[in-house]
Amino acid sequence: MGWKRFEVEIVSTVSASRMFKAAIIDSHNLVPKLIPHIITGIKMIRDDTTGRLFKRTDFSNLIPFSYTLDRVDVMDEKNYVFNYWLIEGGRMGKMYDAGDFEVRITPTSNGGCVLKVDGAYHAYEDVVVTEDDMKVGKLGLSAMYSAIEAYLASNPEAYASA
Repeated sequence: MGWKRFEVEIVSTVSASRMFKAAIIDSHNLVPKLIPHIITGIKMIRDDTTGRLFKRTDFSNLIPFSYTLDRVDVMDEKNYVFNYWLIEGGRMGKMYDAGDFEVRITPTSNGGCVLKVDGAYHAYEDVVVTEDDMKVGKLGLSAMYSAIEAYLASNPEAYASA
């Protein structure tokens, strides 16, 4: 089947700096508090041997899989870029053999930002990936980042310090 791509874009009045801190740097603390009915926990794990950073996300029983494990390749606080590969869990091993994601947060002229996720899954040859299959990932990411945006908009002091 090859690579199947999707995009999620959220326009926000929240600054790029605050959004990156909340959505990327501190997501392991914030997200399970905002959407505990979906995400029950997030752990950042550093491999002692390689120094690589991994992110494990555990899901509630509302989700058809229990966890995902991502390998973090880029976490650039200066340019607000986060790149990771889905390496285990989710639909890996069933529908997909790879998943590549980039989150880019771009400041806007009004002091807000645009959060954009470019995602791609590589499906097994014999798997037909439908638009509905892609919507699952897209809607999940959109819901998570929208919850973060709403939290930051209603809590202007949160993640405001340098």
